[in-house]
Amino acid sequence: MKNNQSIESLKEQLYNADVAYSWEHKGLGGKYEHLWRWGVAFFVNYSIFVFFWFILEDFTVDTPMFWVAFVLMTIMMLMTRYLYLPDKHRYYHLTALGIHYTEQDMVPEVAYKIVRGFAWVGVVVCIIAVFLLGPLALVGAGAFALMSFGMTNFKPTVDKCCLFIDERSVVFNLMNDNVISFTIPEKGQMQYKGLIFTPTLEEKQMLLNHLHSLFHDLEVVKIKRLNDQFKHPIYQQSEDTATE
Repeated sequence: MKNNQSIESLKEQLYNADVAYSWEHKGLGGKYEHLWRWGVAFFVNYSIFVFFWFILEDFTVDTPMFWVAFVLMTIMMLMTRYLYLPDKHRYYHLTALGIHYTEQDMVPEVAYKIVRGFAWVGVVVCIIAVFLLGPLALVGAGAFALMSFGMTNFKPTVDKCCLFIDERSVVFNLMNDNVISFTIPEKGQMQYKGLIFTPTLEEKQMLLNHLHSLFHDLEVVKIKRLNDQFKHPIYQQSEDTATE
């Protein structure tokens, strides 16, 4: 309980501290993260399309159904990518206690309007079904009705996040990528661990300069791959501490 109170107190101090540097980042994260997101969206949707293509004899390129299904799967693939695996818009603020930032999905407002429109259509359909078929209609459509009601207020949300930095922190600078990883020797303490993104390598260097000006003894380690950070002695130290 005391630990939670301490964290909340630190968060309050972090958000009230003077901002030394600010920047924003639009995108997914690392340089290649967009590849796996596109890959997931492509595989999830087109695998169904290919499955029907192989098992249905009449499902050929010279039939209207083939192209209807292809267009539908393409729309679903784009929806998966941009609605369920969207880019992020992050706005960072560096202070003497750490970094606090906001994070929001980069989904066009028109997409939210379309979803809300479909949700209201679903609500109307459920109401009509109840009038025509009676309460038994809700046995099959109950889940759909609840989902529709829940999505009528579908709108973007802004998440607030923070990352504490102190004399224990170690910074891993991923070369040739716009990513910086923070950690400390102790296990747990997740508020001190995380990834921070910048839009360009030049912006990342400016951030590192500001970090050095605020935290003079901060250790910065250059790495080629993100997983290389686990070779650092700080992780061996945390394992030895846990063993003891």
